[in-house]
Amino acid sequence: MLEIQLGSSRMAGEHEVGQFSLRIACAWRIAGPTSILVGSSDLFTPSDPDADLETFDWDVAGASWWDSRMIEVGKLFEADVLVSTFMADSYGGVRLVCTGGFELEIFPNSSPSPHVETEFWRLIRGGQAADYVAVGTSGIELVQPT
Repeated sequence: MLEIQLGSSRMAGEHEVGQFSLRIACAWRIAGPTSILVGSSDLFTPSDPDADLETFDWDVAGASWWDSRMIEVGKLFEADVLVSTFMADSYGGVRLVCTGGFELEIFPNSSPSPHVETEFWRLIRGGQAADYVAVGTSGIELVQPT
């Protein structure tokens, strides 16, 4: 899962959060002006070019190409990056076009089934886990505390 903080940051307990947190549980990619910088499937590629693809443990910190790329991408986002355009499709996909030529694309890649509900992504008001918008195989849901 990828979690991105959006908006001005503040402390919520012991954690720094943005005005909103975007939690992504489906396929995604962050692209720059000319190439993909990091993508969700990088998790299953070893960072060590000599690692055995069949036995490498992607769950060990620093072992995957995702770990390596996220460090580099994180450095690019140390300066303020603003979302300039938000686009959504009919299937729960989202594209955020940002300053600096960066784009975040979220693309759900599973179909609805009658026996399993899949959540693609969730937008949470910073520090308030009970107040969110969720998008999944059954559509979009707004959840607010009563």
